[in-house]
Amino acid sequence: MPEEGSAEVFGRRVDNRSPAWKSDIGVVGETHGFYRSWTAEENLRFLSRFMPGWSDQRVHRLADRLGLPLGKKVEQLSKGHLAKLALVAALGHGPRLLLLDEPTSGLDPVVRAEVLDVLWEVLEDGEHAIFYSTHVLSDIARLADELVFLREGSVLLRSSKDALTERWARISFRLGEADVAVAGAVEYRRVRAEHQVVSHDRDASIAHLRELGAEAMEQSRMTIDEIAVAILRGGHHVAAS
Repeated sequence: MPEEGSAEVFGRRVDNRSPAWKSDIGVVGETHGFYRSWTAEENLRFLSRFMPGWSDQRVHRLADRLGLPLGKKVEQLSKGHLAKLALVAALGHGPRLLLLDEPTSGLDPVVRAEVLDVLWEVLEDGEHAIFYSTHVLSDIARLADELVFLREGSVLLRSSKDALTERWARISFRLGEADVAVAGAVEYRRVRAEHQVVSHDRDASIAHLRELGAEAMEQSRMTIDEIAVAILRGGHHVAAS
C-alpha cells in the first residue's frame, strides 16, 4: 500500500497548508459533527462562515425540499433528519465534488429515496461528481456510472455499470450428469443434468457451452446487487479472469 504521494482536486494541489482546494468538495460521513445543543439553522449558519460560495438561498431551498426542521435542536432530530442536515451542509457552498460515506445507511425507504432524488439532481447537469461509498447496493444502481469493488482495501474490480450489466449473466443449461468447467463462470451448481452458472463474460460462456453441446440454454440479466455479491464473494480471481 502506498504511504505517500500527491493528489489534485480540479487542478488544485491537495495541501493542508493551503486549504483552497477544499472549496470544491462537500463531505457526508457516517457520523456528523454538529453541535447537538444548537439548532440545525445555527449549525448551518456557523458552517457558512468557513465556506466560500455558501448560499443561504440554496440551503433553505434544499431544507424545504427535504422537509428539514431548521428550528429544531440537533439533539432532537431523528436519524433521517440528521442525514438530511448533513446533505444540506455538504451542498451549501455548491461543491463540484461530493464525498459520501454510507449517507443512507439505516434510513427508512422514504428518506433514502428523498436523499437519492437530491443526489440525482446534483449529477444531472454533468458538471458535478460523486464518490459514493456504500454497502446499500440498491443506491448504486440508480446513481453510479462507474463502480469500484473493494475488499480489505484492495481493488477487486473497476468497471462501468453498463459494462457489468452487459457482460454478467446467469445461464442455465442441460448437459449430462457430470460437473463441467465453463469459460467465464464464477459460480457453478448442478442438479443431475440441470446446470447453472453465473458468468462474468456471457459471450465467452455461451460460445463455450455451444462447443460442449449444451442444450436448453437460457440466460437472464443480473441486477447490480447480484453482480456485486458475486464479485465480492468470488474475490480476486473475478477481477483477474
